[in-house]
Amino acid sequence: MSATTNRIIIFFLLACALSWFGNFGNWLWPSNAWPVPMNPLGPLLAAIAVIWYFDGRAGLKNWWRRLLRFRAPVWLYAVAFFVPLAIIIASIWLAIALGTPAGPLPPRGAAEFLILVPIMLILGPLPEEVSFRGYGQHELQKQLSPLAASLWVGLGVAIWHAPLLLGGYIPMIIALALPAVSVVYAWLYVTGRSVWPLVVLHFVQNYFGGEYFGLKFAQVDRDVWIYFVTAFYIVWAVLLWWRFGPSLGRTETID
Repeated sequence: MSATTNRIIIFFLLACALSWFGNFGNWLWPSNAWPVPMNPLGPLLAAIAVIWYFDGRAGLKNWWRRLLRFRAPVWLYAVAFFVPLAIIIASIWLAIALGTPAGPLPPRGAAEFLILVPIMLILGPLPEEVSFRGYGQHELQKQLSPLAASLWVGLGVAIWHAPLLLGGYIPMIIALALPAVSVVYAWLYVTGRSVWPLVVLHFVQNYFGGEYFGLKFAQVDRDVWIYFVTAFYIVWAVLLWWRFGPSLGRTETID
């Protein structure tokens, strides 16, 4: 194994340990204080630790400099926002068309919507994308194609979600959606040279899917629309592979 591969394996192992520790702690000493089922900041802490250990302050500065790149094509931000939103709405419509029982949307005011924005960012999109893609994808695609790197990262992210999948917090079908959407994230990253379009897509999926439109369905019926979401992301990933090949449109490396 190469040095880069070893670092990414260590990163994912540490991310899992820092995210899952609450489950083991709660088993040994039951308490509501443990972060269960996941500590959402685990990947971020793991990335900081691994970069600092292997590359020191210079490595952290380079990583931080990449994270401060907000400039990406406006059309890419639009794609990152509107395409997942369209996928969510289409999936909800298809689930209802198949006869899945659906209720009204949750009544929420403007204040509640605004309060949820920073909460949803911190509980997923922000710490995950700056780490899994801003570090893991970035490093792996130095020696692999962006497509291959994205699939390996997607597999690692699926494993990282194990407590949520095995605990029934999210449907098992998401284990297939994660590698597929990882290809989409990689395409956004190599095209925009910034992690922020990825954060936008992830936020839209979690915020509008999981915390609003998806609440039209009872817990027992939630899986149906997510099957359609998964299918849409698989199709999107395949189209990107068909259109761009393993490079996913990369024309130069991201420093």
